[in-house]
Amino acid sequence: MVLSAMLLAAGVAAAVAAVAVRAAVDDGPRIVSVRLAELAAEHAEIAARGGAAPEDIRASTRLWAAALERALDDMVRDRRTVVLPARAVAAGAPDATGVVRRTIEDGMKHAASGREDRP
Repeated sequence: MVLSAMLLAAGVAAAVAAVAVRAAVDDGPRIVSVRLAELAAEHAEIAARGGAAPEDIRASTRLWAAALERALDDMVRDRRTVVLPARAVAAGAPDATGVVRRTIEDGMKHAASGREDRP
């Protein structure tokens, strides 16, 4: 009886230790994919439909490209990810295109309103 109680206590202690070690160990960044060609095509389509002057399209595209770069930088920093273009991933990486799209849209809204939260 004493032996089984000791074995049970040792088993519980081992399980708790394993959970504690697993929680303490940094898993490192995870890999995500982003469909960059799709995002660029969406921007080009919107720019073409707008009927804006070429100078305005160039300015908008520069703002969009800066917003894309910030979105990717934010994802790497805030979500501890490695971002790869979708074409570079054969399978298995979560698709983060929607997150990047929303971050770009937010960045463009801030730029359009004259607010810039980041330098």
